[in-house]
Amino acid sequence: MTTDGSDIRHSLTRHFHPGVPGVIGVAVSGGSDSLALLNLLHDWQSAGGPDVRAATVDHGLRAEAAAEAAEVARICAGLGIAHETLTWGGHDGAGNLPDRARRARYALLAEWARGHGIADIAVGHTEDDLAETFVMRLARGAGVDGLAAMRDRWSQAGVTFHRPLLGLGREALRDLLRVRGVAWVEDPTNSDAAYERARTRAALGALAPLGIDTATLAATARKMAGARAALYHQAHGLAQDHVRIEAGGVVIAGAALRAMPDEAAR
Repeated sequence: MTTDGSDIRHSLTRHFHPGVPGVIGVAVSGGSDSLALLNLLHDWQSAGGPDVRAATVDHGLRAEAAAEAAEVARICAGLGIAHETLTWGGHDGAGNLPDRARRARYALLAEWARGHGIADIAVGHTEDDLAETFVMRLARGAGVDGLAAMRDRWSQAGVTFHRPLLGLGREALRDLLRVRGVAWVEDPTNSDAAYERARTRAALGALAPLGIDTATLAATARKMAGARAALYHQAHGLAQDHVRIEAGGVVIAGAALRAMPDEAAR
């Protein structure tokens, strides 16, 4: 990595080409990944790139969260980037908390973006997140769809979310912050064994000496994404030949379905 992070910044900007948006929103929690993303986008803005606006979601689940959001606001002010804190108060103690918090976070971010005329939001998921997600899905017995790499972009509620850092490791981003003297917050849930992702990170540390490290797992997930694309292509062709619409219903030829490869049929 170059000391100014220009190589990492080039990796980020390539994600948005062609058709670079005029404004990019960025979700910043105060952790290392999102703060690195904020700094890289600010570098790009300073070099004539898109305008940057930031938002932090306070889920109201930890007493420290408000202070962390305030610190992000302070950092953004120092960079000359508009910032807003979004709050969620919807947890009633029931259900899968990480999943509900994730859904609420993206819903709040999308609503914020639409309110400001922002069509694109960047989030700080890295290659480490890609590898961790692969292992978590592997533990659940996922097939090709589940094991395929996380998407680098998707649309939700009228907004396109981007993961421009998926090809970069967390430690490289932390090195960038260290060079710049930027401190980040460590979310205590990242080391709390009550959470699946924390247990997965610990397991990855144990597997690394066997060569089953973040880069290897991420590469495997990308290969699975290629396999998924090939299967979808095959399934689309089979659907053209053997599926029809009758009276509002989807009709699949039974004999053809039974003759299809299992994954394509599924």
